[in-house]
Amino acid sequence: PDTDLRDAIFEFVEAGNGLLLVHPAVWYNWEDWPEFNRELVGGGSRSHPPYGEFGVSVTEPDHPVMAGVPVQFTIKDELYRFEKDPEGTDFHVLATGLEEETGAEYPVVWTAGYGQGRIVGITLGHDGEAHQHPAYIKVLQNSIEWLTETE
Repeated sequence: PDTDLRDAIFEFVEAGNGLLLVHPAVWYNWEDWPEFNRELVGGGSRSHPPYGEFGVSVTEPDHPVMAGVPVQFTIKDELYRFEKDPEGTDFHVLATGLEEETGAEYPVVWTAGYGQGRIVGITLGHDGEAHQHPAYIKVLQNSIEWLTETE
């Protein structure tokens, strides 16, 4: 509820800094702060199938965030059913997860911008098993490098 903190997050990114949003940060958490999901995340998640294994497909293997990440891999995690906000910021999907039961694909890694800043959104990362997955580790490392590089 701290409006100064909320404003500072937006000002930080707008000024040209990087923001890494991982797992719960891309959920619709704050009913009283829709600007967070709309402008920084580009949407959000409200559900996921039961925790389990699913396939991930890298759609942009040449993007620096995906460097060295296998083009296809499986992970045991929560597959967030991420939905774009129709009024939200545009984002660029780098990898998707497949819900085999329905055939639906959902973004699991993407980039966005806000002001002069860069944002990486990652829905993966529910628990220690996911955190130890080599592809997840590589995506995090690449994201930090990409978000902190100076032009």
